[in-house]
Amino acid sequence: MRRKDNRSRRALTGVAIAATVTAAGAALAEGQSSSPRLVEVGKAVRVAVNDSFISPLDERFGDVRLGRGVFVAGNSILRADPGRRVCINDRTNAQDNVLLLSLNRRPAVRGRCARRATEIGRRTSIAHQAEIVNSRIGDFTFIGFRSRITNSIVEDGAFVLHAVTISGVRIPRDRLVPIGATITRQSQADALPRKQDPQTEFQEEVLEVNKEFAEGYQELYREGGYNAVIGVGRSPRTEFNRGRRPTIGRGLRREPFARIVGDVRLGRRAEVGRRTSIRADEGAPIVVGDDAEIEDRVTFHALSGTNLRIGDRLDTDDNVVFHGPLRVGDDLTIADDAILFRADVGDRVTIGDSAVIVGAADDPIEIPDGTTVPDDAVITSQAQLDALPTR
Repeated sequence: MRRKDNRSRRALTGVAIAATVTAAGAALAEGQSSSPRLVEVGKAVRVAVNDSFISPLDERFGDVRLGRGVFVAGNSILRADPGRRVCINDRTNAQDNVLLLSLNRRPAVRGRCARRATEIGRRTSIAHQAEIVNSRIGDFTFIGFRSRITNSIVEDGAFVLHAVTISGVRIPRDRLVPIGATITRQSQADALPRKQDPQTEFQEEVLEVNKEFAEGYQELYREGGYNAVIGVGRSPRTEFNRGRRPTIGRGLRREPFARIVGDVRLGRRAEVGRRTSIRADEGAPIVVGDDAEIEDRVTFHALSGTNLRIGDRLDTDDNVVFHGPLRVGDDLTIADDAILFRADVGDRVTIGDSAVIVGAADDPIEIPDGTTVPDDAVITSQAQLDALPTR
């Protein structure tokens, strides 16, 4: 598999909720008494705790606290530097590859659960690959794919869409932040429109799905233990998903911490990178054809009642989000940090670095054969797609 520097801040690591160090073990074998004793670093990772589920594939460091009914999907990073705290309140969910960071020596707002904290409120959804640093997120908010929030307050009810950058501001209550927006001045935040009923309804739907995930993954863990919630395995049984197992073609090469769950149909000779998540626990099936080369921290997921289908010879870079409803033909090449959601993609399409393609709920974007979407493009309508220069 192709290897290169991952731009997703891999230096952010952690292995335990608490940073205590406890002496443990007996003396080493006779003749080795001059060697140092082994010590335990941190406490055992807790998976089902406080009526919540937190994946054992997550990286946790420092003072991290969960409310009740929380769901945290795999390969997320929850990091609280010394003297700081990360708090996730009741009925909140954080999806795959999310970063929740409370860091020293960086500007920060005052928390409620602690003076120095990154805090996520109640009944809030943090979508795949979002990053929240030294910020406070209110109750009943939604934070979209690959959004970046730093040193900010997002008040109750806000709806933050995908690939947004927010820094050093307060987002007022119930405001809508559009796809790809950059909000770095308070005047920009104050001018945001109010969200509408469809966004509120979507927030409620996401919360209902993740309430079942919090319960279902706890049950899966209690029934099958640690091995049932890592690696390749079935999804929990819910009202919207039958809890099937993956079907994997011959020749799979799966890197450490990759997660393949539910009705995933992966073709022959697939290569799946580190901390990539292919989760068919909501919408299903997720189908990927033969000879896929999938790099690190790539997320595949689909809304309930939809699916995700990709043809042969998929070639991804790192940190890509594929989200159904989505249909893709053969020979897709997609670069770092791209988002592809609610689209119908032809063959031999190339999608550039940090490009965002998101169709409407009832109007997916159609991408013809051979199209090249340039770096940093934000495409949210068919007219924008059609206006791209042809080769």
